[in-house]
Amino acid sequence: MATTENISPKAQETEPVKALFDLASYWATIWGFVALCLWLEHRVLTALDIQSDSIQIAVLGASTVAIFWLTLNRVEKDPKARLIVDRARYIVILAAAVLLGAYLHATHKDQSYESHLRDGAVLACAEIAACKESVTQYANTR
Repeated sequence: MATTENISPKAQETEPVKALFDLASYWATIWGFVALCLWLEHRVLTALDIQSDSIQIAVLGASTVAIFWLTLNRVEKDPKARLIVDRARYIVILAAAVLLGAYLHATHKDQSYESHLRDGAVLACAEIAACKESVTQYANTR
């Protein structure tokens, strides 16, 4: 059985944020690879027209463990695989940040103070004829 202590990078104790980032990025990369493999396996099982959910769950469950341990052992023993994980982990973190940003943007309800000020200014300007005329004129010249 492989230990997971060897795959995480060695960080100095004076840099806890870097150590946390390194640890999180390695695990995110490994689990991202496992998820990608499972997605591909699911697509293959669907293409082979295997309709039984119990068979799909059994195949995917067994392959999850196998892929995880094989990936972990490969990264642990092979310097080239370790280099690939070192380079890929930044891409994985960037992809996760993009997905999180897209999710937050899609579900964001603008409740900020500035948003309320802007809405109030728009409503107030709509009530004042000179302001509304100036804004319309400004918008038409742009």
